[in-house]
Amino acid sequence: MSVIPKTSGTPPKTWTRDTNPEFFISSDPKLLSVKAVNAAFDRDFVYWVKEPFPEDVMWQMLHGALSFGVYRWTLPAQTVNDSTIPCSENTEQIGLARVVTDGCSFAYLSDIYVLPEYQGSGLGNWLMSCVVETLSNMPYLRRIMLLTDDERMQAFYTKLFGMKVVGREERKDMGRDLVFMCARPHAQP
Repeated sequence: MSVIPKTSGTPPKTWTRDTNPEFFISSDPKLLSVKAVNAAFDRDFVYWVKEPFPEDVMWQMLHGALSFGVYRWTLPAQTVNDSTIPCSENTEQIGLARVVTDGCSFAYLSDIYVLPEYQGSGLGNWLMSCVVETLSNMPYLRRIMLLTDDERMQAFYTKLFGMKVVGREERKDMGRDLVFMCARPHAQP
């Protein structure tokens, strides 16, 4: 009998920067805030969502995927053995990148944002570099996909992942057209 390989063994990780210790990024699902993400989804800059989701649905969306939260410290962090312990009481979630994945061969990037009031300080680029780092540790990853409407972001994803536009979708309900982008990092020829 063969052993079935573990497919979703990406352990949670937290990233910090010396240049701006006010912020950190984490893939720890315990830190995700359903209320913060729903509040962002209720704002106009998240154009792909018409309204927030019921909290139990949002919880499933966030915890059923590999989710990266961008956080800001709101209170001094607790320390245990010289390690900083983030929790919902001392942090505020200000961004998200959700990766729907089997943890092995497929990844769909979704719901990527940083709140507008925190944009312009490199948090979005840093968030995506954390996603890239995590996906680069999936040696059998055959396909990364996403949807976007922003030509500037298309160039960004092409540079970041080697993505190419593979299709278009007319979205009259959104007042804009979307493009499907795809990269095949470890695909067999």
